[in-house]
Amino acid sequence: MSGQNGGIKIGKWFQDSWHHYQEHKAQDKKLHQIIEQVVEFADPYIRQAKRYHNVLRDPIVGSMEYCTSIVDALPGPVELSRKGYHANPLVKSLFASMDELEEVIRISPEVQAFKDKGTEGNVTALLTMTSEEKIIFGHQQKGELIMRDVAQRAISFHDHRVVSIATDVNKTKDRIMHRGLEALATVAMENITTLRQRRAELREKRAYLKGARKILGGKNHMMEMFAAPGPGQREEYRKAVKKLAEVNLELDKVKEQIATPEHSLGFLEDIMNRPGDLLMLRTQSFHLNWKGVRVDDISESEGNDITLAEFSVGEELRRSAVLVTFSLGSNE
Repeated sequence: MSGQNGGIKIGKWFQDSWHHYQEHKAQDKKLHQIIEQVVEFADPYIRQAKRYHNVLRDPIVGSMEYCTSIVDALPGPVELSRKGYHANPLVKSLFASMDELEEVIRISPEVQAFKDKGTEGNVTALLTMTSEEKIIFGHQQKGELIMRDVAQRAISFHDHRVVSIATDVNKTKDRIMHRGLEALATVAMENITTLRQRRAELREKRAYLKGARKILGGKNHMMEMFAAPGPGQREEYRKAVKKLAEVNLELDKVKEQIATPEHSLGFLEDIMNRPGDLLMLRTQSFHLNWKGVRVDDISESEGNDITLAEFSVGEELRRSAVLVTFSLGSNE
């Protein structure tokens, strides 16, 4: 009997160990694919660097964890529907009308691509948009008095986009996390490409200055065969020589930064080691009345609290965002 129990325990241990091995293997495979995707976005030339997977593994895992923490902080999902538009002040504040809400979903390329696959029913996604605050003039009641032409701050949203659509919220969050990694990889790509463009510009400039130096040197030599070169010619030659030396110096510095695959790898590793410096999210809160006017200093009965997330990538991209859910109908 004890032998049978021992055999059962060994069998269970073996099954558990095999299951753990399979899970670990699947995770490694997924991470390998993510690293390849990030490298493809940043600079495929990185693949020529030795052991680039080992170099990028921990930084990319860290960035994945950071992006996941950002995604978990997103508000929602909120329902986008006619019922939701009239019942939820948040939804009503995001769209000027129900027609606009339906149009945003209808013309979304990602929504259409999802429908083309035959997907129907409820889906989740990330809704992003640009928020705008402007001064308008309107009526405002204070006590029993109604004041006219009062300066008010109105909040509106435009340039809506539906992204990372999926059949459930967890899949949507996973896709948003991948978009965060792509955004970070794009920053690395921009840095690498900027240096390469600068290197190309300096090489062209050096070729031009070498030609100018040769021509000016030849003119001076020809003059010396028959007469003394003028001070103007000598000064032009001196300036060309000096400028060429400056260009060569700058070109050498640029080459030191971007000459090898390891240099590109270093740029990507640096970006992935500090995702919080480039990809940020903060809570965006408004207290708005039914007209979209800020009423922060008025009682809650006069307005509604609207909470969104605002994410930014560097100084270039800033968008308001909220998780949403809506229903897909048939294409027929």
